[in-house]
Formats: sequence, structure tokens, C-alpha cells
Amino acid sequence: MNLRHTLRHPVATVAFAALATLAALAAPGTASAQAHPWTTVGSAGTVDDTDTGIVDFVNGEARVRAVAAAGSVLNLRYNVVSLTEMVGPGAYTMRVRFRDNGASARVQLNLRRYNQTGTTTQLAAFDSNTFPAAVGYQTRERCVNIDWDFDAGAHYVDATLTKSGATGTPALGVIQLIRRNLPCPVIIPLP
Repeated sequence: MNLRHTLRHPVATVAFAALATLAALAAPGTASAQAHPWTTVGSAGTVDDTDTGIVDFVNGEARVRAVAAAGSVLNLRYNVVSLTEMVGPGAYTMRVRFRDNGASARVQLNLRRYNQTGTTTQLAAFDSNTFPAAVGYQTRERCVNIDWDFDAGAHYVDATLTKSGATGTPALGVIQLIRRNLPCPVIIPLP
């Protein structure tokens, strides 16, 4: 038996498997587009000092407390850090898991950049009122065009959970920003 031939075969197999894996990772597609999404849970947000009495953090979620008065507004901020895919202009899926149980609840997200000049630039927005209300949590997506410029300033999501009536139960579970392979579709309004 040839010992050199026996040893080469497993090494060649491992080398081939490694090359195949690298080729699969480099190929364009959904899996590579989602390799490094930015994600956060609701409970990771920084709460305004004046809102600490109306927030509950439960199972990774941020909720307006059930005992909070009608008209309560909970403000949270989430730092967005630079990731590999977050460079320059591009299309992203903003995916949000939230609870908006009707007219007395609302969840709004605003992706912003606080510029080195001291001004703030609005980059994208999400509003739960653009979707049908639901008793439980729902996950919704919207396509957003974002021009990342981390040299110009810091990026963050400003979340506002509004309880406008006694029955409102607004809550935020997850926020994700996922690079898309395709541009956002252009919606042309009907005349």
C-alpha cells in the first residue's frame, strides 16, 4: 500500500470541500446578502430618563406598561454600528417585529444619522399604522434605500411607542436591517 497516496486523498478531499464552501459563500444570493444584517432586540434600547416609569422589558421586548396613562409616549434609541455590507448607498429590508393592537397604539421607527456638523439626517422610517392592527405581535418589512456614511456621523434608530388610549399595548420586539441584492421596487401611484 502506498502511504503517500493514502494521505493525499483525505487532504485533497478537505481542500476541495474548503474551496467549494468559499465559492458558495462568494456566490451572489440571499444567503450571502444576509450574512451580516444589523439586528437588535427591543430591550436593548436606551430609554429617555423621563420614560423609565412607563417601560417594561420582557423577553427581549420593550413595552409600554399596561398601567401607563393614555397619552404615554415611550422613546428609545438604538445605536447602529457599521457592518461589512453597510457602506455607501444601497437597498435594505427593514424588518420589524412589533405589537400595534389598534387605534390606541402605534410604533414608529426613524433611522437617523447624527452628523459631525451637529445636524440630523433622516435616512428611513417605519410606521406600524401603515399595516393592519393585530392583537398579538406581527413581523413586517419594508424596503428602504439608505446611504451609509459612518465617517459623517453616528447612526441610530429613534423608536417611539405611543399609547394614545387605555386599551393600547404598543411593543417592540426586533429590528433588523438586511442588505438586499435587488433595488427597492418603484411604486407609481395611480392617477
